[in-house]
Amino acid sequence: MLSVMETNSDNSGHLTPDSARTALDSVAASQARAATRSAAPWWYHFGLGAALALTFLAISMRMAAWACPVLVVVALGLDQAVRRSTGVSYERFTATPGAIKIFGGYVLALVLLAAAGMYLEWGAGVHWAIAVAGGVIGVLTVTSGYRIDAAARRDIQAGR
Repeated sequence: MLSVMETNSDNSGHLTPDSARTALDSVAASQARAATRSAAPWWYHFGLGAALALTFLAISMRMAAWACPVLVVVALGLDQAVRRSTGVSYERFTATPGAIKIFGGYVLALVLLAAAGMYLEWGAGVHWAIAVAGGVIGVLTVTSGYRIDAAARRDIQAGR
């Protein structure tokens, strides 16, 4: 019994070098288009960084009850907006091996900075330490976001 592909084939299952080259060129062109469109617009990284920095400022001001839910809404809104504006929907922070490495370092730095700020403010009595840590986290978010986009773009172009 023949499969649908075998019965509809115009070359009886034989792949010519020219058709193989055309198919590979098509894949390469698709990867290049996807890589180009995968980068987030500037406002995504800055919006996420600002939202995190303002959340840490609010925590330092003892207003976390409203700031944390706002951060979640802003982050989800930015994610939806970037998906609509780029036309590409993927898990940008963990989509490729290069992005995972950078994101892992970012998360580690975020946790260490947040813990240090909380210890200094709540344990050692250093006022505004959480806000300062949040400012550093905001800048780190922006710079890491651009690095993650670049790594994802390289990995997607390479077919990883």
